[in-house]
Amino acid sequence: NEQIKVDILNNLLLMPGHELHQQVTRELQTMGSPSSIPYIRQVLERRLDFLQYTNSEQGVIAKWFSHALASIDTPESIALIEEFAKCDDPGIAEEMTYRLEQLEAQRAAGLR
Repeated sequence: NEQIKVDILNNLLLMPGHELHQQVTRELQTMGSPSSIPYIRQVLERRLDFLQYTNSEQGVIAKWFSHALASIDTPESIALIEEFAKCDDPGIAEEMTYRLEQLEAQRAAGLR
């Protein structure tokens, strides 16, 4: 059942203690379920602190979530990208702003 899988992945996204957050996010991106939006919001609200085990910069980690939100492509997911484009964390804000620009370019080109 795909909804059960999405529910499990959504919960894994918030759980510390494993090192599969990037893979979980990628799978959620592929599935594109709007039910993931509140979970991604919670991760972004935490400012990605619990994902520092990756040794990646904030912008790199934020990229995972900007792609997932763009793939969901609902008014709510785009609004979340817009909200975090104004975030006081420069890494998150920069990535979300970039994703908005890419979405706009795709729409202008008729790709969305």
